[in-house]
Amino acid sequence: MLLSYNWIKNYVDLPDSLTPEELGLKLTMSTVEVEGVEKQGKDLENIVVGIVKKVEKHPDADKLQLCRVYDGTEDWQVVCGGSNVVKNMKVALGRIGAKVKWHGEGDLIELTKAKIRGVESFGMICASSEIGLGDMFPLEGEKEILDLSSIEAKAGTTIAKALELDDVVYDIDNKSMTHRPDLWGHYGMSREVAALYNKKLVSYNPPAIKPGKEFKIKVDIKDTKLCPRYMAVAIDGIKVEPSPDWLQKKLLAVGLNPINNIVDITNYILFDLGQPMHAFDAAHLKGKKNKEKGVNILARRAEVGEKFVTLDEKEHDLTNEDLVIATEEKAVALAGVMGGLNSEIKNDTTTIVFESANFDALNTRRTATRLGIRTDSSSRFEKSLDANNCELALKRAVELTLELCPNAKVVSSVADESNFSLNQGPIELSLEFINKKIGVELEKKQVVKILESLGFDVKDKKDILFVTVPTWRATKDISIAEDLVEEVARIYGYGNIETVLPTFSITPPERNELKTLENKIKDILSLEFGFNEVYNYSFISPKWIEIAGLDEDSLIELDNPVAKDRPYLRRSLWPNMLENVEKNLHEFDSVKIFEVGQVFDKNNPGVRAADNSDELLPRQDLMLGLAFASKGVGKPFYEVSSAISGILDNFNCDYELKAKSEMEGEFIHPGRTAEVIVNGEVVGAVGEIHPVTLYKIGIDERTAVVEISLNKLIEQVAEKNNYKKLSVYPAVERDVAFLVDKKVTNTEISEKLKNVDELVKGIELFDVYDPSADAQGKIPEGKKSMAYHITYRSDEKTLESKEIDKIHEKLTKVLVDDFDVEIR
Repeated sequence: MLLSYNWIKNYVDLPDSLTPEELGLKLTMSTVEVEGVEKQGKDLENIVVGIVKKVEKHPDADKLQLCRVYDGTEDWQVVCGGSNVVKNMKVALGRIGAKVKWHGEGDLIELTKAKIRGVESFGMICASSEIGLGDMFPLEGEKEILDLSSIEAKAGTTIAKALELDDVVYDIDNKSMTHRPDLWGHYGMSREVAALYNKKLVSYNPPAIKPGKEFKIKVDIKDTKLCPRYMAVAIDGIKVEPSPDWLQKKLLAVGLNPINNIVDITNYILFDLGQPMHAFDAAHLKGKKNKEKGVNILARRAEVGEKFVTLDEKEHDLTNEDLVIATEEKAVALAGVMGGLNSEIKNDTTTIVFESANFDALNTRRTATRLGIRTDSSSRFEKSLDANNCELALKRAVELTLELCPNAKVVSSVADESNFSLNQGPIELSLEFINKKIGVELEKKQVVKILESLGFDVKDKKDILFVTVPTWRATKDISIAEDLVEEVARIYGYGNIETVLPTFSITPPERNELKTLENKIKDILSLEFGFNEVYNYSFISPKWIEIAGLDEDSLIELDNPVAKDRPYLRRSLWPNMLENVEKNLHEFDSVKIFEVGQVFDKNNPGVRAADNSDELLPRQDLMLGLAFASKGVGKPFYEVSSAISGILDNFNCDYELKAKSEMEGEFIHPGRTAEVIVNGEVVGAVGEIHPVTLYKIGIDERTAVVEISLNKLIEQVAEKNNYKKLSVYPAVERDVAFLVDKKVTNTEISEKLKNVDELVKGIELFDVYDPSADAQGKIPEGKKSMAYHITYRSDEKTLESKEIDKIHEKLTKVLVDDFDVEIR
C-alpha cells in the first residue's frame, strides 16, 4: 500500500524538524514495514513556473515561436511549438538539466542548450504529458502546452511545489499489516503516528446526512453472515465531471488515476478511512417491476451458473458461494470485489446510490481468488473490517458529493440493515504483568496514556486496568492481555528496552546415552570399516515374511498402512536390508550397509499407551543391523564379524562371538551362525543367509548379516563408556597366516593378540582354510589355516617400520608359544 506523507499531515500536526525518512524508520520499528520512501516530484526537478514576457514568430519556421520566458531570476529565449502560447501566460519551463519525455513518449531525456532552425533555445516550454502530468491536465489540442495561469505561484517556483506535488510516498509492505485492518487507510495510520509522537489526532466527524423523501431504498440481506451490514443512500442533481485538483493530487499520490468526481470520491474514502464504497447509477438499478421512484437492493448468494460482467468488461461464471448485490431482476455488483458494468457511473448520470457495506472476509477472499480479481476493495474486506466504519464512510462521501456538486441533494433516507457484534472486552491488565512481560518498569500513567492514544478506553480500579477495545481493533486483532502488552511495548519503543542477559541458570540437557552410543557406532562403521548407512521404512510385506520364514501372527498388522503392499511392522531389520542388498548388487560388485532403527515385538510389552492408560504398547527396541555381500569375497561372515569386533573393542568390554548351530527362522545358515555375547549377556547374532533363502531373493553371492540390540548393549557398556578419540596418525596393516589346531577358535586367538601391545588396534580374520577341502593334501590332518589382518597405530605419532617389525615379531612369537602355530 502507498501512504502519503502530506495526507498524514492533514490529521496530525507533525514537528517541522521531522523528516519523512525519520517517520518511515519510526513506522518500521513500531507498526509496519516501510519498504521504500520516494519523493513524488523527483522527476520535476529544474522544471519551474515561468512567465512568458514576449512572443514572436520564428524567422525560419512558420509553426514555431520565439518566446522570452522569465524564471524568477532572468529572461530566457525558448523556441516553442505550442499552439496556445501567449504573452503573460504562466507555463512549465524546463530549464537546462531538466528531464522530460519528448512529446510525452519514450524515456526521459535531459534538456541541453540547442539550436532549433538556427535559433538558440535555452530550455523548453512543456506540455503536461511531457512532464508526467497528463492525467491531471488532459490535453485538449495536439500541440497544447500546459497553461498554469490559474494557479497562484510566482515565477521560479518549482512545479512540484506550485501544484502541491512535493509529497513523499511510503511503500508499505502489505504482509506486515494483514492483522491490522484499521491501518489500510490514512486515518488509521495517522492514529498510529499521533500515538508515536504524542500528538493530537484530528477527529473524523463528518456531518449527519439530512434524509430526503423523493427516492425510496429498501435493503434485504439474505445472508447476514456474508454481509453483516449494508448501508445505502440516493443523491440527485449529480453532474459527472473531473475532480478538483486537490482530490486528483491525493489519488495520484497513492498511485490511482482520477476518473471522475463520483468514482474519485469512493476511491478517496477507500484510501482515507480504509472503507471500500461503491456508487451505482440509480437509473440502472430501477427494474421494470418497480414502478415507484426507488429501488430494492438485495444482498444474496449468486445462482449456480449465473453470469456477471464486471466493470473491467469481463464476464464471470458465478457459484452459490459468491455474494452479489442485486435488484429484483439482476446482479449489479460482485460484493466486496467489483461493481457491474450494467450500473456504472457514466457522464450522463444524474442520480446515484452510494453503497457502504461490510462483507465477510473469508468469503470475499474465496471469490476474488477463484475469479482472479484482486482489487483494492477485496484486499481490505479480506482483513475483517470494522462494520462501524460504514456509517462514517457514507457520511463523508455524501459531504464530499454535496461539496463537489453544488446542485446535488440527498433524495432518500439512509437504508441501514445490519446484524453484527464485536467482543470489545473489557480485558483485565495489571501493571505488574506488563512490566514483567516487557522487562522495564513503566508507570501506570504511562501505560494508560499509550493505550488511550491508540483509542482504547481504560478504567483504573485499584491495581487492575480494565481496557475496552475500540471497534476498529476488535474484529480480529486485540483479544487478550498479551495483545495489550504488545501495544504498550511498541509505542514505548522496542529500542528503549535495555538488552539484559538472562538471570536464571541454564541447565545443560541430560546426556542421551543411547543416542551417543548410536552415533559412536555409526562413526566406527562408516569411517573405519567403510559401511554405508541406509534408511528403510518400518514396514514389511507378506512376500518378505514368507522369504524370511516368519510367522504372520507374531507381527503387528496395521489398520491403515502407509503402503498397502507393506501392512506389517517389522520384527527384524534383516528382511529390508536383504532387499537393499539384492537391488544394489545389480549396480555394484560389493554391498556393505548398516541401519539403526526400531523393531516392534508384539509378544513383549513396552511403555504405556498414555499416562492414564493401562494399555501397553509393544516393545520397541533400537537395533543395529549390518549386511555384506561381495562378488569377490567368499566368506562374508568374517567381514561382518570383524566389524562387530571393531565396535566392541572401542567400548573396553568383554565379548565373544559364540558359534550356535540353530537360530530363529529358517533363513540363517545353521553352520555359519554365532551369538554376540557382551559381558556374558547375549545382545545379538551374526550369520550367513541360507543358500535356499538367497535363491528365493535372487542373490547369487554369499551374504552375511548382523543384528544387535542397542538397548541391551547400552546396559553392558554404559559403565565402561570410555570412548576413544580417533587417532589422526596413519595406521599400518600387516598380515599373518599360520596353521593351527582345528580346535582353536578365533575368539581365543583374537583375545590373546589384542593384548600383545597397546599399538595393536585391529585384529581381523579374513580367511580360514578348511583341510577337508584341500584336494592337494598340503594341510596336515587336524590342522586348519587361518589368516589375519593386524592393524598397528599410535595415538601420538607416526609409526616407523622398525617399531612395527619389532611388535609384529612379538605377536608371531605369542602365536607360536601359546597356540603352537606354524607360520606360513
